[in-house]
Amino acid sequence: MARKGEYTTTMGTAFKRLTLDGVTREGIAVFNYFDKLNKNRKVTDDWIAPLYDTVLSLTLLGGNSLPASTSGTTGPPKRMRIPRRDLVNSARLTAEAFDLKPGDRVLHCLPSDFIAGKMMIVRAMVLGLDLHVIDPRGSVLDNLSTQERFRFAAMVPLQLHRAIQEDRARVERQFDTILLGGGPVSEALTEDIQDLSTTVFQSFGSTETVTHVALRHLNGKNKEAMFAAIGKVRFGRDPRGCLVLYTPHLSVKQHVTNDLVDLVDETHFRWLGRYDNVILSGGKKIFPEQLEAKTAGVLPFPHYFTAVQDNVLGQAVMLVLETDRPQDEVLPEVMEKLMHTLHPHEWPRRVQALRRIERTSSGKIKR
Repeated sequence: MARKGEYTTTMGTAFKRLTLDGVTREGIAVFNYFDKLNKNRKVTDDWIAPLYDTVLSLTLLGGNSLPASTSGTTGPPKRMRIPRRDLVNSARLTAEAFDLKPGDRVLHCLPSDFIAGKMMIVRAMVLGLDLHVIDPRGSVLDNLSTQERFRFAAMVPLQLHRAIQEDRARVERQFDTILLGGGPVSEALTEDIQDLSTTVFQSFGSTETVTHVALRHLNGKNKEAMFAAIGKVRFGRDPRGCLVLYTPHLSVKQHVTNDLVDLVDETHFRWLGRYDNVILSGGKKIFPEQLEAKTAGVLPFPHYFTAVQDNVLGQAVMLVLETDRPQDEVLPEVMEKLMHTLHPHEWPRRVQALRRIERTSSGKIKR
């Protein structure tokens, strides 16, 4: 675990240097590298622009704060500026949680539009990591040489799912630790990684908490059912049953969330779902996210569960599917699969098929 004296930068020099593929650049040379990359990009390489903007803010503009915005899943995206101290302290918290050392090789394969991608660059600069940057679109493995080896990488669940379907052995060879975030992890993916030699964690955090403040070990002999606090982070719960985060390493010390949890103690909780999404059906609370974790590997269509008004139950479960096929055609196939996957009180009373489900700019479904 990294200690205060082991960091390669101070708060004042945190964004003065960056190592990319074994080559360390300092000062204006860091900005010049990404400036050239941005100027020479193809029209289709739109992922480079937010990468450039992030480096610009951290270097040429002084790095006193970093602009960021929420994903917009549960409302209009909220714009904010994250202070330098919060960026540095979050990076150091990651180093402690994953025992990252200067020179460790790490992969940046997330969009830099949002906080998870931005923080990969911040961590590399603050911790002296050796960063490799690839196009976050498409297959992670297709965008990598087979010779690459990484101590740490952050991915969304879909990226890991695709990678282990393409070449499971290669994932094990190339990645020591993978951190999943950006959405719930399905039961199918959790089951699929149990005997993976790569260590896989799930993160809990937000833009406001500058990425993860809690982790859950997903596979191997150390797998956990609960999220555990990292560093000096502590948990509480408000009258709604929603998680309250106490973050002494950040400028804002308390964050009230809309995440319903089973609070085990001040450092452990089980995530149930979003307060905004809970379905109150016949006196029972049904969490759509838990249904989706069960059905993600079962239904062959993108989908989500939500509430619909019901005269008897108050609210009933509705399933929304994304498909070009007629609703009457897919309904028997879908319901047969659901009857073998969900409890009877979780079965949808209504199914709606759409040609396209509305999504945020980060690809998350808008319910």
